[in-house]
Amino acid sequence: MLDMRSLSLTGWTGAFLVCAVTAIKCAAPPLSLPYRDISVVPGILSPGIPLQIGSPFQSIALVPSLQIDDTFIPRYTNTCVFDVPVNTTANQPQNATSAHVATTGLFARDATPASFAEVGKNGTGNGQDWWTKCAQTYGGAYNPAFSSSFTEDKTVLNNQDGHFFTDIWRFADYLSVYTATTAALPPKSNATSTFQAAVEGATFNNYGAALLGLTPNSTLLAALAQADMIPSTSWTLTNASLCLGCEDRSASTGTWQTFPPVDRYVNPDLPCLIKSKVEALTWRPREHGVEGATLLQESFTACVDPGVKFLVLPPNATSAFGKIVEREVRAEYSDYTVFERGAGNDTGVLTFRIQGGLEVNVTVPGAGDAGLHQSGGWTVPIGKGAWGAYGNATWVLGKPFTDRVVLRWDGEKKEYGIANRNADDTREVDVQPLGCDAFPSVERSVASTPGTGILVGSVVGGFIGGLAFAFAGSWFFRRGRKGVRSRYAQLDEDTVPMRAMSHGRDSWMTAGTLNPPPPSIHESLRSQRLRDTQSGAQRGIGFEIADGQMFEAPEGGTAYPTKRGRNEM
Repeated sequence: MLDMRSLSLTGWTGAFLVCAVTAIKCAAPPLSLPYRDISVVPGILSPGIPLQIGSPFQSIALVPSLQIDDTFIPRYTNTCVFDVPVNTTANQPQNATSAHVATTGLFARDATPASFAEVGKNGTGNGQDWWTKCAQTYGGAYNPAFSSSFTEDKTVLNNQDGHFFTDIWRFADYLSVYTATTAALPPKSNATSTFQAAVEGATFNNYGAALLGLTPNSTLLAALAQADMIPSTSWTLTNASLCLGCEDRSASTGTWQTFPPVDRYVNPDLPCLIKSKVEALTWRPREHGVEGATLLQESFTACVDPGVKFLVLPPNATSAFGKIVEREVRAEYSDYTVFERGAGNDTGVLTFRIQGGLEVNVTVPGAGDAGLHQSGGWTVPIGKGAWGAYGNATWVLGKPFTDRVVLRWDGEKKEYGIANRNADDTREVDVQPLGCDAFPSVERSVASTPGTGILVGSVVGGFIGGLAFAFAGSWFFRRGRKGVRSRYAQLDEDTVPMRAMSHGRDSWMTAGTLNPPPPSIHESLRSQRLRDTQSGAQRGIGFEIADGQMFEAPEGGTAYPTKRGRNEM
């Protein structure tokens, strides 16, 4: 008969082991990348996640997107602004969506960026500023000819003028974020991934930016996870940062509304991962307490994607919006709408209520009555779709909507989440793991700051160097006293110092005190010969002094030897 207590213990132990096996360990510390402005060309700021690609690195601002699995890197080419001569056919695309329009010199497709469509024939550029417009539109671009690590893949995308390539890359802020979080240097900061690009001479696939693919099948996140550079492939996104493998729990307010990922290929009208029904949409001035005006007659289903820079709403909503603000539509483009009369200084609010009860307020600058009597136009980020989105008649809640919420993907639970963003800038950051259980501990590289280490090292090194120099000088001094100096004999007390001797010419030619030669050696020799001729043997040959005594040099000196007769001289 079995003991019930042993069965209970066995069952509890088995449950504990199952929990231990299913626990997922984080592969790396949290990585919160800032969403900031970078200057890819002088005078232009491009917002996004800074990325550096190629050898040497080329900078690009990536916009997080749920539209593609492979990150899209624009190629630096004049086709990014469709500046192709009318008579050029070598690089002309052959599909119908890129048919050449001879009247403008552009390649027409479903739509073009509004900034180029507005200028009409002048949209072709002047041949010098196309690279500036390319960076302005797409957040930078990439030239594979400048990269020694570029590898081209001949696989062509379906129904698109694009292909894949492989190159080395890194997040520009990866090293600084890692060291600030862990006080240590990362094992690696570069990775190699496959990217999507346009074929030379082809248009840019209707993408409105350099897109960072954040889908569940993201090749970029997979490369980072394989290299153990991120905790997991889960992430949270706000208007200020992209947290890979982590979430800031203080960044959101209210309850989370979850969305299971949808198959993008089931419904061609909504080819997106997050679909949400918009139950209500109102517009009101910024002042609180004012009731909003309804823009919808019936609900609609829209895609949620931070990679689309604008809103795509049904035509009846856009028409109702124009009536409420008392402005006629001047022009409607794929990525924005221009209303008559100038913009005011006020800010209006679009309030979306999606299925589940979540309400999101989207601010639109330029509203109010101040601009009703001004010339010009009021630009509102509401477009028709097509270029930069999912196509015509595909409603999208793009970046103006996602900037007001916290967007989350939990890879462990396989679900998306949306919650309102906490606008309090004084809140305390609370970063927790997402898609894994706990962050690994990282050993600090240094115990002190780099500045302190450099200062202490300089002081210690200087002190040791000074001691070594002092010991070397003392050793040479002692060696000199015991060696060379000991061989010199001290002079007698009656020795006349050289500085006491007269250097005058008169004292040299008279029989006075012994003097050194005058400044001119020729004149001295002439005077000596004259003196020898006049004096003869009575006064010697010039080596006697007044009292008739001879000064002899010591043995080995330069005077006459003492043991040799004068006649021998």
